Amino acid sequence: MDNVPDPTIQEPTDAVVRITTTNICGSDLHLYEVLGPFIDEGYVLGHEPMGIVEEVGRDVTHVSPGDRVVIPFNISCGHCFMCHQDLHSQCETTQVHEQGMGASLFGFANLYVNVPGGQAEFFACPRRSSRP
Repeated sequence: MDNVPDPTIQEPTDAVVRITTTNICGSDLHLYEVLGPFIDEGYVLGHEPMGIVEEVGRDVTHVSPGDRVVIPFNISCGHCFMCHQDLHSQCETTQVHEQGMGASLFGFANLYVNVPGGQAEFFACPRRSSRP
């Protein structure tokens, strides 16, 4: 447990969510054993949290402050070929080519671009048109 600065809107497509529910799932357990070397000290783990939108960037139109949301594991652009086929985990825009991985993931170590996860009080949820 650590105190870290609250996330803020960095891009006009970001949202800040107050987390109300999160857990540790089976894929998180890999981080404590096999993938431990890919985690930096102080890194925020976790994915698939639920919460309430607190703030949105000026370009966010699909959610508003006060909305209840579930945040998926993967980060996708929403407009590439794979996203249009509902194959968001294979998003062509956020793939981690240098590691040979699929789409970037929240809270899943350096292998997936090191985007902080949802085991926190607040969470910055980016919607990116390019890798975070």
